Amino acid sequence: MPQWSKRKADLETKLPPLTTERASALPNWHKIRNQAEQDSAATWTVRWDTVRKPGAFNSAQCKSESEARDCAVRFLRLGFLVYSIRNDAGDEVMDEHAIGALKPPPATRPRPREPWEG
Repeated sequence: MPQWSKRKADLETKLPPLTTERASALPNWHKIRNQAEQDSAATWTVRWDTVRKPGAFNSAQCKSESEARDCAVRFLRLGFLVYSIRNDAGDEVMDEHAIGALKPPPATRPRPREPWEG
């Protein structure tokens, strides 16, 4: 256990208060940003999952239809199942079969060079 001198023990430590008593003069940018995101236009939903489970899925929120399509293609490249893309009204815009057509063909890897090929 550390040893304190009597002189140090008699001193009171003055710490700043843990909370401020007055409101900040600056705006809370996190709150402003979150409100702006909530007020934004339509959100598109991509329903996906890693394995097929009846009635269960994950969802990703996107701001536009093109962003939702890109998100679906990204999930397909990762080997996930993409069930549907829905607009902000909840209407299914693309089903699983139509989304499967978006998947690009697998990339071919170039043949590795042999040591003597320079």
